[in-house]
Amino acid sequence: MDNPSPDIGSFETSLSRTRWPRWITWLLSITAASLLAAVAWKGSRTYDPPATPERAFIRQAPVFQLHDSSMKLMRLQRYVGRSKFLVAFVDASQGADQSVVTQGLRERWAEFERAGGVVMAVTATRPVENRAAIERLGGLPFPLLSDLNQMEVHRQYDACDAKQGTSREAVIIVDRAGLIRFVHYAPDSLGTAEQWARELAQVR
Repeated sequence: MDNPSPDIGSFETSLSRTRWPRWITWLLSITAASLLAAVAWKGSRTYDPPATPERAFIRQAPVFQLHDSSMKLMRLQRYVGRSKFLVAFVDASQGADQSVVTQGLRERWAEFERAGGVVMAVTATRPVENRAAIERLGGLPFPLLSDLNQMEVHRQYDACDAKQGTSREAVIIVDRAGLIRFVHYAPDSLGTAEQWARELAQVR
């Protein structure tokens, strides 16, 4: 005896007559409207660049070794993984003591001490010139390092005009892992010593 085949037409008619509860219909309508609104909002939204691009600039800090004003070799590598640090690039063409970066670091030194970490300044002048600048200031609480190999370290940190071969002042703040967290370049975004100390205190 053959099995009776299902009446597909009757099934479709029955399905079409099924009435959904009113609350389910409302829920589906609200969900669909919400999804359409979200898609429309996302499609019309414009994404602006960060308000402070310095804070979005994160990369591994190039390590270096340079001589200080006493001809002592200072190796940046020794601090990576152990301490956060601030590298300041100083315009010493008129003497490092005349630099606003040097003066700012010196005047706000108590704040940098509270922030913790290591502070160092890099110039494109010889150790003897840096030593004379330190003497004119009556001493400095941080070292002045000489970058004399075609300003290689300046170039690594974008603290120079590559075409003209001249340095530009900059402040770079690096966390304990060796990642650059804040960058400031003269003249437009150099900032202030108070700001540098605050940012150094923020990084870990």
